[in-house]
Amino acid sequence: MRFPLDNPIFQFFFWLVDTPGLGGLFVGLIVVVFVSVAGSALRWIVRGGQADESETYAYPTPALHEH
Repeated sequence: MRFPLDNPIFQFFFWLVDTPGLGGLFVGLIVVVFVSVAGSALRWIVRGGQADESETYAYPTPALHEH
């Protein structure tokens, strides 16, 4: 089964990926973007775990509503 290339945007993406040099650069760019997003998310999680927390809260927690 072949992909329908009736739409010009599909023709462009097929040309982009089907061309060896441009397709490799395009796929490499996608990989770099995904790896950098995943690395940034992990860095954000680690930095959040190392954040200093204050001892007092601006509002009572749900466990302290009865006290």
